[in-house]
Amino acid sequence: MSSDEIVDPTVQNDASVRRVLLHLVLPFGSLLLVVGAIVAIGLHSYRSTRAGVVSLTHELLGAVQQNISQEVSDYIMPAVAGNVIASGMIAHAPPQVADRVFNSYGAAMLQSVPQLQSFYLGDEDGHFRLITRGPDGKNEERTTFEVRDGKQVYHREFYTNDGVKTGEEYTDATGYDPRKRPWYSNTEGKTDVQWTQPYLFPSARQFVMTSSLRFKAANGHTYVFATNISLNELSTFLDHLKVGKTGNAIILDSKGRVMAGRNIMQQAEAAGWDPNKMVLDPKTHPVFARGYDHYRVRGFGPRSFELNGKRYVTIASPLKSSAEGWILLLSAPENDFASFARQSSQQSLQFAGIIIVFSLALAGFLVRQVRRSERMARKLAQQGVQITHESAAVQQVAVTPRLFDPTAEPLVLTEQLAHVTDARRASIWRLLHDGQALICEDSYNQKQDAHSGGFEMSRAELGAFFEAIESGDVLSVENAAADNRTTQFERLVMRELGTRMLAIYPIHGPKGIIGAVVLEDAHMAPHLVYFVDLMASIAGVRLAETTEDTTTGHGLPADEVPGAVNSAKPQPPPQYDNMLMRAPQVAGVTTSGIYPSVAVLVITFSDPVVDGDAETQALLTLINQLATDVQRISKERGLFGVEVAGHRMICMAGCTTEEDPTAIIRIADAALTMRETFMAALAAANLEPVFAMGLDYGAAFGGAVGEEPKVFNLWGQTVSLAELMAQGATDGGTIQVTDRVYQALRDRYLFRSRGSFFAPHLGLGRAYVLAARR
Repeated sequence: MSSDEIVDPTVQNDASVRRVLLHLVLPFGSLLLVVGAIVAIGLHSYRSTRAGVVSLTHELLGAVQQNISQEVSDYIMPAVAGNVIASGMIAHAPPQVADRVFNSYGAAMLQSVPQLQSFYLGDEDGHFRLITRGPDGKNEERTTFEVRDGKQVYHREFYTNDGVKTGEEYTDATGYDPRKRPWYSNTEGKTDVQWTQPYLFPSARQFVMTSSLRFKAANGHTYVFATNISLNELSTFLDHLKVGKTGNAIILDSKGRVMAGRNIMQQAEAAGWDPNKMVLDPKTHPVFARGYDHYRVRGFGPRSFELNGKRYVTIASPLKSSAEGWILLLSAPENDFASFARQSSQQSLQFAGIIIVFSLALAGFLVRQVRRSERMARKLAQQGVQITHESAAVQQVAVTPRLFDPTAEPLVLTEQLAHVTDARRASIWRLLHDGQALICEDSYNQKQDAHSGGFEMSRAELGAFFEAIESGDVLSVENAAADNRTTQFERLVMRELGTRMLAIYPIHGPKGIIGAVVLEDAHMAPHLVYFVDLMASIAGVRLAETTEDTTTGHGLPADEVPGAVNSAKPQPPPQYDNMLMRAPQVAGVTTSGIYPSVAVLVITFSDPVVDGDAETQALLTLINQLATDVQRISKERGLFGVEVAGHRMICMAGCTTEEDPTAIIRIADAALTMRETFMAALAAANLEPVFAMGLDYGAAFGGAVGEEPKVFNLWGQTVSLAELMAQGATDGGTIQVTDRVYQALRDRYLFRSRGSFFAPHLGLGRAYVLAARR
């Protein structure tokens, strides 16, 4: 190869270096030098003429600021100091005169301090007293929170300023609890004076804040003393204040809301009497709005700026002795103090301004290009981090043992979905009962790092949500409460957690949609569709396996069910008379007695309506099929007996004198198997689920009654509660159980809470719905 063809990449191109120097460095350096010189000359001239003006302006504004700060401190002090004084008086007063001390102090302060509006006193037991000005602002009104004739009422007493009672009345106070009011709750765990947010009374045209103090009295009770103070007088003072010739002052809180200032009532009306909307409007208060923007960017201190061709000076300072976070903002035109500064510096500033504008434009283009480069670099870095995160998540899923085993919980799937998509909660749902119900396989709350599951929802509750899943399309909703397809899901599931965004990814199986992946507040989900689809596919394989297990065997075989009766054990042939399966007369089973651990399953069917012999014959065939299935399942699960009574079936297990802990497990497995069998049979006959199941577990007594052939019967609260559970089931095909069953089986099965129920002679109890095996 010729030496001319060899290229050394380490050798720099001299032409490129010169081009950079000529086209970028030299012009930009020259521009900086020219601008620097002009700015230096202009600033020297401007500073020399404005130094005195700025000093004078700051001194005048500082004096005004100190004056206003003192006025605000004097205005607020009665509320702060009054809380301390009143709490000390009440804390050391005998209990029998504490109310009189409160009323005396409140009446005296209302008469002597015009800005105070009312006083509250509440304790940890919910007692509450109030003394306030009358509607005319002159007399007094004393209110006590009482219970009269079993009802919560306000007892209002009206007094003149001389203490003469002029009348009283009782008004409804149902649901009122002073402990939930902001003036009470914000003192929890605090010993110093606390302030509430200001609030408006449109009828009285009052702008009010409340200060409160928690203390403990000599009688051992904890009280909160609160004072309402009006900000109207403070606004009146600021309304008449002049800063310079035409300037004025305003008081804001840390969030920019107006606390006091000029035309406060007009601002309140414009805000609809909502204090949170009383913020500075650049249209009505342009100078204050600009001054407040300077404060937010640069903090407290004096600032100057130009607005609409006129220069202004503002000063922002904290009001340390007032409510927390208050800011005093003063503004005045610079011409009010010395107009000569503007005339002497105008020409130099105009000349410097032209050059500065061009320099800023050039610098802006340069900064824009640099920012675009940095932004692209950040995006590339973020993309690399996200890819690494996704790869780690996929690897974590891949190495998980028993990933496709439907009996193992899918914890890793929901965890990685939540972590990668930045979701507040991720859950996997499976369709049941031919699409009539949804059950939560697993739900992971990322914030609490907690798993849960077993929740079941029916199509009757969330029809539109089911249709959205079965459509097969990905659904992403910014506000689930506002979308008709997800509003019920938001109310039942999301509202408890407070989530807002919802993303639904259907899970496809061999025969269609078999479930869904649901993400709540997943901010990264729209950018990670392929990752979520991958996790949904893995979940689909699991759910497909689960569906096969439930359709072929309905759980474990009879000889593998915990506690099931061994099929090899000799059993006497069952006798069939008025019972589907008679109690076998074998060792350990007595004909009568008290059984400590009986599990009772009651199955109720809706009364059929038939027209004609053909329909009657078809219905009898279906009933015979269901009865045959019940006999088979009862034998497989080792149940004691099954009794038929009209449209009810009563299944029993554990009817032995010794405690049988496996009885509840066997009958729960039988109930789930029967439910799936009934669902399949009714669906094949094109019928809706017309049955409900109730299950209870506890002591009962029973025995054989009548002449030969005798019939075994069972009595007790366990039987009654099981029947009550079956009658109280709202949705067809559900298994409703008592709290005793839930406590015994919650480690083996999935449940969802049904709520409270009332049982005669027993009172209130908790009910649950048995959903599936874990």
